[in-house]
Amino acid sequence: MAQLDEIKGPEANALPDTATLPAELAALYLCMSPAQLADLRKSKRPERGAGNGPSTIRPVEGGPAGPKDPVLYQLGTLRDYAKAHTAPSDFDTALNSGMLGWVSARLPFFAEREPRIKRGKRVLIGGAWDRTDPLREKRFIDLAKGRIRFTSLTCAEAAVSLWADLASHTAFAAKGLGLLRSETQAIEASLAATAQLADSAPQD
Repeated sequence: MAQLDEIKGPEANALPDTATLPAELAALYLCMSPAQLADLRKSKRPERGAGNGPSTIRPVEGGPAGPKDPVLYQLGTLRDYAKAHTAPSDFDTALNSGMLGWVSARLPFFAEREPRIKRGKRVLIGGAWDRTDPLREKRFIDLAKGRIRFTSLTCAEAAVSLWADLASHTAFAAKGLGLLRSETQAIEASLAATAQLADSAPQD
């Protein structure tokens, strides 16, 4: 069973089904919070057996696993679960929920391990929730090996951060700029309507 920090050679850019992820990264892989994944591990009703989430794998080296041993998920199980649950995640919903979601909901982003400039300015790589990113699984390997990290930011914070790739930053920032234009147009339309209302008011 392959641990991510042991993956080398031709598998360095693709995760095998036998690789395992700790619960925190498994939740990130499935685009949910660790608390949501923990809830899926629980049985809703005792007579129904295990919960309806991905099956878990616990380490067995040195004897039976204890309650304090970390919960590990086999990647093949996570992939199967993701294929069966393709509905938009909470992260997708927040990203597409308008200006309120843009400025308030925190989403996970891949980021460079060390800041490139003074004062700790973070450099983002991409959205960790973006399941369409062809490099997403490679970034999970880099994440497990400590080459990159992930950080939780609002979309507004991410848009004003530095990014490693201009095209990715531009595409992401375009969503925020579009929201700002819509908000600006709505305000301007309201001002114009107020002016028309004032003009049409009867004069004393």
